[in-house]
Amino acid sequence: MSSEPARKSEKRTPPAPRESDGWALFSTLLSGVLVWSAIGWAADKLLGFQALFLPIGAVLGMVGAIYVIVVKTRQV
Repeated sequence: MSSEPARKSEKRTPPAPRESDGWALFSTLLSGVLVWSAIGWAADKLLGFQALFLPIGAVLGMVGAIYVIVVKTRQV
């Protein structure tokens, strides 16, 4: 064991992005929009609306997916 305290000034460099990282973020965005659009479509069918919840679901899916992507990419 060393008697020197750990240096806190060392900066970690984030790992270089890989091609699979981009595909993972894209699939997160796409699946968020598709899943919430399907939920909105089902709500429209069950409640008898033409196209009320479908666009609401698409927007909620997009916002939620972007939030998840930001959280994933900010982690170091």
